Amino acid sequence: MKTLIVGAGVIGVIYGWALTEAGVDVTHFVRKGKKDKFKDGVTLDLLDERKGHPKNNVVKYAPRCVEEISPADGYEFIIVPTNSYQTEAVIKTLAPVSGNALFFIFAANWEGADFIDRLLPRDRYLMGYPDGGGTIRNGVYWTNLGGEVHLGEVDGEPSGKLEMVKALFARADIQPDVQENILHWLWLHNAMSIGIWAGFAKYREVKPFLKDADLLRECYASTKELLELCARRGVDLKKYPETGTFNLPVWVFIPLFRLLYTYNKSMQRFTAHAADSLQEARENLASIMQTADELHFDLPHTKALGAYLR
Repeated sequence: MKTLIVGAGVIGVIYGWALTEAGVDVTHFVRKGKKDKFKDGVTLDLLDERKGHPKNNVVKYAPRCVEEISPADGYEFIIVPTNSYQTEAVIKTLAPVSGNALFFIFAANWEGADFIDRLLPRDRYLMGYPDGGGTIRNGVYWTNLGGEVHLGEVDGEPSGKLEMVKALFARADIQPDVQENILHWLWLHNAMSIGIWAGFAKYREVKPFLKDADLLRECYASTKELLELCARRGVDLKKYPETGTFNLPVWVFIPLFRLLYTYNKSMQRFTAHAADSLQEARENLASIMQTADELHFDLPHTKALGAYLR
């Protein structure tokens, strides 16, 4: 599939590199005036978690970049790895000039699919989320690439386009994790990250964050109330075993959490991303608080942590 990736940020570059290495025809759509920035390529310091691949790599990637597109370009697949608050504007820009390309909305979501449905018919998009991340340090992409990609149809039904996208990622040894209800999965992902993200913003460094036991307890309590908010939106928490971590007693949760963030190299890259993406956290939190107000559900711990994002 002739593939266009929106941007050349961390997520766009790591997936662009992996798909290109697998023989996929990949182009990056970048802002006007940015194309020449990538003419000499970029360096990735990559933790590669795919099976059968070297775990630690420093690689060069020369992304092919364009600053405008037209239907005549013949793109078949467009990956949109944007911050959630940018997704609508990107689709508005690209939908009229993308022919019949299939869009893969590769971003966090709390608002649902209505805003996408106003711009694209459902047979022209899938939703999902990357298993990877990181940041850019001194011009080097310090990243991890996970072995899965999370994706699904909004209505949960299998389709030909879903099978095509699964096959595309499988070419790069990225295994598809197809969700029965991708919106519910995305909402849970938001719920399980935003409280921790907001707490991390107090220090914006891992060591003092992990030392602050009171702050970690507040993050734990925030996540529990956010999971309850998801349940009130109709999410069946029993279908998602990953939520079980927050059923542990807090005195068990905190040491496990500290171990994970101290020694897990993927989580170290996640926190680097979190420190660079506080605007996205603010926007996500605002959407969550609006939903809580609409459902008349109080989020005292989440409100308290939100102060660190201001």
